[in-house]
Order: sequence, then C-alpha cells, then structure tokens
Amino acid sequence: MKIQPVIMSGGTGTRLWPMSRNAHPKQFLKLVTDKTMFQETILRVANSHDPYLNPVVICGGKHGAIVAEQLRELNIEPSEIILEPCPRNTAAVAAVAAAWVARGKEDALILLMPADHHIADDTGFREAVTKGAEAAKQGYVVTFGIKAETPHTGYGYIETGDMLTDSVYEVAAFKEKPIREIAEKYIEDGKHYWNAGIFLYSAKTMLEELSKHAPEIKDAAVNALQESVMSGTALRLHEATFSACPANSIDYAVMEKTDKAAIVAPVDVGWTDIGSWSEVASDVNKDNVICTNASGNIIRSDGPMVAAVGVDNLIIVATGDAVLVARRDNAQEVRMVVEELKKRGREDLL
Repeated sequence: MKIQPVIMSGGTGTRLWPMSRNAHPKQFLKLVTDKTMFQETILRVANSHDPYLNPVVICGGKHGAIVAEQLRELNIEPSEIILEPCPRNTAAVAAVAAAWVARGKEDALILLMPADHHIADDTGFREAVTKGAEAAKQGYVVTFGIKAETPHTGYGYIETGDMLTDSVYEVAAFKEKPIREIAEKYIEDGKHYWNAGIFLYSAKTMLEELSKHAPEIKDAAVNALQESVMSGTALRLHEATFSACPANSIDYAVMEKTDKAAIVAPVDVGWTDIGSWSEVASDVNKDNVICTNASGNIIRSDGPMVAAVGVDNLIIVATGDAVLVARRDNAQEVRMVVEELKKRGREDLL
C-alpha cells in the first residue's frame, strides 16, 4: 500500500488578520512552532514515513513560489505543485487530486489534508490513517473524527453509525456547527466527533462518487487538469475551465450524499484548525512584547514594540502597517474587519 499526501493550501485565513494576508496567508506563518503550519503538515506525512509518497501541493495561483521555497527549506521534493487560478473549494481539489493520482499512481490512496491545521501527535495521526486505510481500499471515503474535548460551537460534527472495523465506523450523519446546548448533547452521547476536514480515499472511488453526486465539479476539475500547462516548476490548471467549476465543499458535494462515507474515531491527537487568534499562543517572551499587570492576553508582533498595561483577555496583533485589538471572545469576528477593508478598497491591507 502507498499513500499519496495531497496538501490543500488555498485558504486565506481572514480571522488571523493582520498577519495573515492574501499574499501570505496563515498556512505559511509560524504560529505554533518554529516551522510554518504548511511545513508542519508536510513533515507529518513526509516520505521518510513509510508508506507515504512525496507530497502533491494544490495551492493558490500566487503562492507557488512560497510553497516551493518552504519545501526547499525542508529539503523535500514535491511530486507536484498544482496551481489553482481561482478558489473553487474542496470538492474541486478532491477531484483534481483523484484525477492526478489516476494518471499513474492509481494504486495509491489519497490523503487529502488542509495545510493550516495543527496536530500535536504526528505519530498518533499516522496510526489513525493506517486504521482507515483498509476501509479506503474497500471503496469508502474515510474521514477522521477528532475527539471532542469541549462543546465547541465553531466546528462541524460527525455522528458515527455501525462499526466496520476497529475504530472505523460508517458515518450516520454530518452535523452543522451547533448551538452550545446541542454541542453539549453531542459530547454526552459519545457518538459525535469534530469534523477535521481530512479525507482518505482511492482515486477510483472519489471519481465515481463525484460522477454520481457532483458531475459538473468532477468534469470541470478533471478537464482543467487535462488542459493544464507548466508554469515554471508548477502545473497551472486551465483557467477558463477551472473557473467554470461550481464551488462546493467535499462535505456537501459528496460526503453528505454518498453511502460510502466512513470515519476513524476517536482521533485524539491534539488537533486544532487554528481558526482564530484565540487558538494561538502569545509571544509574551519576545523582546518586542511587554506585559505589566496584565493577564489572559494574546499578543503577537512581527516588528513594533507592544506594551500591555492593566488589561486582560485581549488580542493584540501588530504588523508594520496594521494593529488589531479585540476581546478574546470576539476572535471570530476579525473576519468582519477584512470584509470592511474590502468595502473600503484597501487592497494594500488585504
């Protein structure tokens, strides 16, 4: 068995503004360790870990150079860097990945992973992938259910059904982000897990399920790959063809419709999607951060000195051209700042 990691690196990370920008989004930032989140993801499934192949990276059209540079820093050679001319969500990415693998690595399972998630236990994650591999080889599209530690209202949930093998179940239902009362019930019943948005499947299965449930997405994505051209050392999808692809997530387009959805659960590996500043540690020990009579704050700066005096539970993030100040419990609303900047035409700050 071989596993082909495909890293989805098209996100913009608007809730991590002002450090996360269109030209340099959150996956390319060092938010948790001394490596960027993209590099952490690559190392988690590097080909030094059997049975993983060299990674395929599917990224925004303007990020090919950043991807190549961050791979060079790790001394990792990609199987391919594929450039999206425009964002079309994860179903299109899943289709492109399946079509690419079907070209000559059809026996490999595809491990589709976001580039901007943190996982503390890499070994445990690979063990979870191994558990799901047999179901994927049997024609299931396997996802991974993160053990829900708290009744989080910012994550979708997956309900487990009948057991297939040890720690692998059929999916009974996908649940939208719940209100707190419902999330608490999910925690209590022991059948619901956070949806990590990571998938394991064969090229054959994904193409078949897309043909059944989202043929327009499958056809446009496959054709865009067939019509792609080399752009330097990266493969650029055909712009007009890919632009015509409907934008939809793999969850909506396939997973909620197929009878071949399976889940590995519980996966307890210290996972977080780093969806907002509230999930990032403070840099209070840095030379450019001073805290006096202050607690519970998240303070980050990539240049200017930041001093916090007598304030609690704030997010303070400074860059060379912008400063964000927010209450920690309003972290999700940072994306509203980005929307306002768009309305004002401040492309220089996006």
